[in-house]
Amino acid sequence: MSNANEVVVRYLTAWNEPDAKRRRELVAKAWTDDGTYVDRVREGNGHDSLDAMIATAQNHFPGHRLHLASGIETHHDYVRFSWVAGGTSETPLYIKGTDFAIIAADGRIKSVVGFVDAAPAPAA
Repeated sequence: MSNANEVVVRYLTAWNEPDAKRRRELVAKAWTDDGTYVDRVREGNGHDSLDAMIATAQNHFPGHRLHLASGIETHHDYVRFSWVAGGTSETPLYIKGTDFAIIAADGRIKSVVGFVDAAPAPAA
């Protein structure tokens, strides 16, 4: 596996980029061409879909930026880390999650499965 820190930084940078053109470039650097992401409410498959998924999440949570909130654990081709977003006066909605990823031989992400660890309760 390439440097796990670099893999995670590229991934978080893609999620945080508001500029559409730059974000699309970052998605291509972070994920393989057929890379995937899935969590309870969203999924993406391939660069165009992943980019659109991130743009939608950014629209739902304006101003939120993902920040690493744990160490980065690795073994074989797997990586696990937690992130946080929000919890500030500008973005009061606090969200925390843990992502599990498979890293391809070229050092990009092949797949991510995301879990939300803390968030406001869903509206009834």
